[in-house]
Amino acid sequence: MLWSNERKLALSGWLNENHRSSYSSSLKLQKFLFFYECFSKVDGEEHDFSNLKGYKNGPVFSRVYGDYTKDRSEFNHEVVRAYHEQQHAVSEVRAAQCAFLVGTLSESELSSLTHEFNIWSAKKERILSGEYQVSLDESDFGTEDAGIVRQLQSAFPYDMIKNSSIIAVDGKYFVLSNDDAEKLTPTHEDTISALALNAELHNPIYLELDEDGRLLVD
Repeated sequence: MLWSNERKLALSGWLNENHRSSYSSSLKLQKFLFFYECFSKVDGEEHDFSNLKGYKNGPVFSRVYGDYTKDRSEFNHEVVRAYHEQQHAVSEVRAAQCAFLVGTLSESELSSLTHEFNIWSAKKERILSGEYQVSLDESDFGTEDAGIVRQLQSAFPYDMIKNSSIIAVDGKYFVLSNDDAEKLTPTHEDTISALALNAELHNPIYLELDEDGRLLVD
């Protein structure tokens, strides 16, 4: 028996179908769900922060976490069902923005980002002291949180996402246009692998091919 509600199952199903690599990470799934609910709230649309708990790695929807980690086979089955039954209820634009966000940052970067939200930091001392299952309150989601969401929405416009490809190499996430991605050669791929070793580059890393086919860091 699963405890996740139909909304969370449908959203998880969208991620499973469209970004399987992020769905395969419990943390990235949680961040996707958290950002989707934050984006929905700021847009003045239906949202759901029920059963949101404060963990050291950030906000966690505890029922989803329990289902995902303890009943994964049933969870995998149910997210597919829920998404196909409620596909109309998932905002494609919002889901794509949130998936792009979690798909272009490392798990540690995502945790750090969610720590900036007052809905988590308002309970920071209790969480970091080791208190278990600290409930997070929607009332702590303030204007600064809304400002972070607006910045994220502006940083990842839907048209850009549709025309972009993500290449993950050793914890670095490179973004380039679909057209440029199709033109990559083995030499370009070697260059990307070398760039992944550069500690001064921070995710996401935007790349482009110039007229001569040279790979440039944007």
